[in-house]
Amino acid sequence: MIKEAGPVALVTGASGGVGRAVAVELAQHGFDTALLYRSGVKAVDETAEAVRAAGGKAITIQADLTDPDAVEKAVNAAISEYGAIDVLAHCAGAYTVWKPIRSLTTEEWNGFLDSDLSGFFHVLAACVRHMHERKKGAIVAVSSIAAQACQPRGGQAAAAKAGLDALIRVVAKEEGRHGIRANGVAIGLTDTEMGADAERHWGEEATKRLISAAPLGRMGEPEEIARVVRFLASDEASYVTGKILQVDGGQIIAG
Repeated sequence: MIKEAGPVALVTGASGGVGRAVAVELAQHGFDTALLYRSGVKAVDETAEAVRAAGGKAITIQADLTDPDAVEKAVNAAISEYGAIDVLAHCAGAYTVWKPIRSLTTEEWNGFLDSDLSGFFHVLAACVRHMHERKKGAIVAVSSIAAQACQPRGGQAAAAKAGLDALIRVVAKEEGRHGIRANGVAIGLTDTEMGADAERHWGEEATKRLISAAPLGRMGEPEEIARVVRFLASDEASYVTGKILQVDGGQIIAG
C-alpha cells in the first residue's frame, strides 16, 4: 500500500493504560496507528475503536515482544498496511515481581528482563532498521523513574528501565545523523493497572505517603503521559533527542 500523507505510529502495549492513551492522543493529532498487543484482544479492539473515534486509522497486530521473529513480522505488517512507520511509541512493560534481590529466582529475573528490556530491544531494532533506510523517524519509549529511585523490592524494574534509558541514548547517538530522534519518558506512579499493582504491593499507607510527599500531591493520569509522548514524537520536538524526560509530578525529588 502507498503511504498516505498522515504520519504513522507503531504503538506497543496498546491494549490499555498509557498505551491506549498514547494511541488516542496521537490519533487526535493526525496519526494513523498500528496497535501491537500480546494477548488482550478485546482490550486492543477497544483501543482501536477509540482511535477511530478520535479520527485516526487503526490496525491491530498480535506479537509477543520476547519473540524477535514475531516482532519483525509485526513491524513488516504495519509497513505493508501503511507504507512506512514514522514513530515508534513503546508503551509495553512487564509487571514487577516485588521481591528483594536475595529472594528473586533466576527464572523471575530472566523472565522480566526478557519481556521488559529485550522486548524493547527487539521492536526498537526492527523499527530503527526501517527508519534508517528512510532517513527519518522518531522513537519515544515510556520508561520509569524506577531507574533512578532504585526502590527496595524493585530491582527488576530499576535494572530494566536503566537499560531502556541507555538504549535510547545509544540510538540517539547512532542514528541522529540519519534523521532519527530517540527519547524516553520516565513516569512515576500513574493511574493504570500497573500502578494499581504497585500500590497493592507497597500497601495503602505507603502509597499515600509517596503521593502526598510529591510536590503535586497526586498520581499521574495516562493522558498526561500521552501528551508528552505526542510532543516528543512530533516535529515540535525536532531538536530534542537523547533525553529521558521525567513526568512524575515531582515524585523523584520528593525523596
